[in-house]
Amino acid sequence: MSSFEFEKDSLIRTPAVGRFDRGITNYRFAPKGQMLFGVTFSYLDFDSKESSLLLLLKDFDCAGHTVKINPFWGYFIRDNIAIGVKVGYERTQVDLNNVSIDIDDIDLSLKDIGLNSDLLVGTFFHRSYVGLDAGKRLGFFSETSLSVKMGNSRFSRVLNQELRDTRTHISEVQLGFSPGMAVFIMNNVSTEVSFGVLGVKFRKESQKTNGQETGSWRKSGANFKINLLNINLGITIHV
Repeated sequence: MSSFEFEKDSLIRTPAVGRFDRGITNYRFAPKGQMLFGVTFSYLDFDSKESSLLLLLKDFDCAGHTVKINPFWGYFIRDNIAIGVKVGYERTQVDLNNVSIDIDDIDLSLKDIGLNSDLLVGTFFHRSYVGLDAGKRLGFFSETSLSVKMGNSRFSRVLNQELRDTRTHISEVQLGFSPGMAVFIMNNVSTEVSFGVLGVKFRKESQKTNGQETGSWRKSGANFKINLLNINLGITIHV
């Protein structure tokens, strides 16, 4: 088969919208019937000792991190289009040992504050690829996902020399969108990077402070800005 025939065979026709041809060249990145297995990982770390942007804060001592890990499985129902599921875990921990704010008439000091949360996440996703070369090595993708999160968080602080310990149960449903890029490093193994976009979410929280019921509330919101702090790295096996 000539290189021209190989390239032609790899092309996926993009249908026109009405009378308009969008002119998109889409190579076959993954064929119909292929399965993919993989895991994505995200880690965000913050340490006040390494930050030079907080000029208004004095004696600022804070450190924290967020870890997310999401194993997933998918199936290509059409060329370059896959559906699948993810089961993930998210953990956040923040320790604020001390911070002081002194601006004009505002003098505020906080210390000994701790926050940690553990969430389990179940996700159904739809992923659409656009192959960028006939060699099936490089492609962009857009992922639409519906996620359900459940878990608990703990917020502790000292108020009037008394320890206040607040436990929160969290339930959340989120519709999100994530653009990304995938590169085959071996015939059946690809690496990927994607950016999280919040989308639409509905969240319910119920709290207890020092073992006593303090109430619950619901909130919802929408935000379609790309979050550059939510960068997910992953590796995928195609079979």
